[in-house]
Amino acid sequence: MTKTTALATEHKGFQYIQEKLGGLATITDAKLAVISKNMMEVDRANNSVGRSETQTTNQLMTLTMLSDSPYRQLKQCLAQIDSTRSALDETYYRMLKTQVKIAECYEKGDPLSIIEAQEAEHGVVRSKSRIDGAFKEIAIFQTAYSEIRASHNIPEAWDEMDAELAEIDHHIKQAFRQAHRDMISTGRIGIGNMEYLEQFGIHPQTATKIVGDYIAEENKEIEAGRAPTVLRLYNFLDSMAVMFHDAHKQVMDRIGIKELIKKDFLYLESTATER
Repeated sequence: MTKTTALATEHKGFQYIQEKLGGLATITDAKLAVISKNMMEVDRANNSVGRSETQTTNQLMTLTMLSDSPYRQLKQCLAQIDSTRSALDETYYRMLKTQVKIAECYEKGDPLSIIEAQEAEHGVVRSKSRIDGAFKEIAIFQTAYSEIRASHNIPEAWDEMDAELAEIDHHIKQAFRQAHRDMISTGRIGIGNMEYLEQFGIHPQTATKIVGDYIAEENKEIEAGRAPTVLRLYNFLDSMAVMFHDAHKQVMDRIGIKELIKKDFLYLESTATER
């Protein structure tokens, strides 16, 4: 039986519903035939939207999550894959239970049990597009993971230490990104972002001056009829990470922390590069 024939057979169930109910007030046989025919295209099109999000949304929105750290993006890929895999595991075992139920219902043989078996079989068929979509989503994030790792020269055997070492720069960029947004929307850095900056050793007034100067430069570009691209913002954030990379050490001294990253409590790959 072809896929098209299978869909056509499935949607005869609409006529069957009407027959069992003894007719409907508005939907005639002719109208129901049109609905059944159009459902074949709906099922075909559902294969194009079998995931919760598009590839574009997943890769440009889910993976950024306001983060400049490739390690955080890798972790996001892993989290998405793990979540989808867990859902697939649940579906797999649910289908095994359903198959047992179907066999038991057919073995009983009474009319109600047969209906229950057919209902369960129908549910299995309807779940196939969702399973297909889940596998596609896993494949997308696997590919994105490999591309991100290769683009940033991250070793295959990266570990928790690598991710920890990238955290300082991530937070500095994030703090300045949020400060920039605060200032272009309200004219000042918000209290929360002032605290964020200070936590990584950056004086809020220093940040206000730097961000203010950057905004002024970009305004000059805009007034001259040029449109600054997002790359200019990224370059600015990168320069902030370089400028303030060691600023957090003053905060550590203030708190009394001697070592920020405790190696004894990290998962380390034996093949990882010496750090």
